[in-house]
Amino acid sequence: PVNFRESRLPLAVYVATLLAFTIWLISLDHAFYFLLFTAYGQIFSLLHMRLAIPAMLILTTAVAVSQARAEGIALSWSSPFVIYYVAGSLGGIFMAFWIYAIIEQSAKRRELIKELEQTQSNLAAAERREGQLAERQRLAREIHDTLAQGFTSIVMHLEALEGALPETSEIAQRHLDMARQTARDNLMAARRVVADLRPELLEKEPLPQALERVVSSWSQETGIQARANFSGEALALHPQIEVTLLRATQEALSNIRKHAQADEVNVTLTYFGEQVMLDVQDNGIGLSRSRLNGAAGQASGASSGFGLQAMRERVAQLNGTLSIESSADEGTTLVVAIPV
Repeated sequence: PVNFRESRLPLAVYVATLLAFTIWLISLDHAFYFLLFTAYGQIFSLLHMRLAIPAMLILTTAVAVSQARAEGIALSWSSPFVIYYVAGSLGGIFMAFWIYAIIEQSAKRRELIKELEQTQSNLAAAERREGQLAERQRLAREIHDTLAQGFTSIVMHLEALEGALPETSEIAQRHLDMARQTARDNLMAARRVVADLRPELLEKEPLPQALERVVSSWSQETGIQARANFSGEALALHPQIEVTLLRATQEALSNIRKHAQADEVNVTLTYFGEQVMLDVQDNGIGLSRSRLNGAAGQASGASSGFGLQAMRERVAQLNGTLSIESSADEGTTLVVAIPV
């Protein structure tokens, strides 16, 4: 039904005109009785029940009085004519309530179905995230127990072999140094992958403290002033959301160190109840329009292995958004928003 309060005057004028016009036509000729069906339909479709029933009774009473006067019928409660109209009105009211109850029940069922579908969707997403997290942890353990341990063993054997080689074997020494360096590089890469899959910071402390530690450590390493700020009531987040926010912060700081030429950085984590938002803002040289358009689709070569493209994909998996706001000489702001 139309909200009577929002459309009070136009709707009141329309309904009053409808009632008056219908009563007038029926008083002229009883052949216009068919207009009652149209009028009743309009009344119950435009007005709420608490207004539609009084309007229906006004229309029915006026038509009954008009017909009784035209036909010279005496009106009394014992009159069959009055009983007929009263019974018809009560039947109409009962039918209206019945139809209205069906409509209300259907609306509630639609809402319930929507809620069930949303619950199923949320459950499926949660199960998918749990599966992804479990798989990431399994991969981290496998890489640590196999590749990382294997590379460590290779380095140890190569160092032992170096002591057994004669000093005159320059070619062998050169190949040995290359093999040892390759093994060490791959060992470091394996450890970085393990760190990406299972961040130790989040295993030891909550996300805010982990972010504060990352920002403080980065500031000490680079000499750039950096602060971690927090707003809102901290929420218990899914581990995958925490990992994504931590990696996004590390990637943003890595890019600032490489490209921004900034001397001040602010990292802000804000809890909004149904959403958590991360802002990483610097006062560096910023990005031109062409570089800004290309930045979203490029993966950075950051040591974390979590470039902009990978960051965007991971955020999208959590139904979140990643945006970059920047202009030349005015700094850059990276914003990550993820529903919780």
